[in-house]
Amino acid sequence: MKKTILLIILTIFSACEKPTEIENPNGIFTESDIHDLNWIVTEFDQFLKTEYDTNNVEKAYFNYSKEFWNSLYAEQTGSIAIPHGMKSLGTKVQSLKVFDKIWSTWKDKSRVAEVYNIGQKPYLAYLKTRGSKSDFIKSYSESLSSSGDITPSVIAGFAKNIENIDLKDKNNRLIIAIHYLTLINR
Repeated sequence: MKKTILLIILTIFSACEKPTEIENPNGIFTESDIHDLNWIVTEFDQFLKTEYDTNNVEKAYFNYSKEFWNSLYAEQTGSIAIPHGMKSLGTKVQSLKVFDKIWSTWKDKSRVAEVYNIGQKPYLAYLKTRGSKSDFIKSYSESLSSSGDITPSVIAGFAKNIENIDLKDKNNRLIIAIHYLTLINR
């Protein structure tokens, strides 16, 4: 009987899907950076789940991407969709140690806040590694590397083609979060 119970417990544990963690190829990030990256994903996930009133993180990302896509082409608004509280998250990430490994900032006289520019070398190296597992991320990585910024076609393609991304993978959600946080803070 004890063996049967043990076998059942082991079967249950082995059947449970191991949650995806943030990858750290070639030690690009420190442990503190990984903690910060996990925090970004968790916060972004929570904002989207709250905004779209769902516990399904994949559905929340799909809904936001659809809304973002629609806002790109909406004649009345002319602005991108920003979920409630997302600007606050954009401000909070500036205090993270990992910030400088992902973004640079600049501010001209006509702007009140700093503008985020994506594409620091550590983050690009991370994207390149992730691109080996996804053609979509590979294309995104190559575009960022060659242009040094997010181009309008990449913005539209990212929002339109989210179904080509495995949203169960926390690394992919991190890339999406960083992408949208960059756009929101422009």
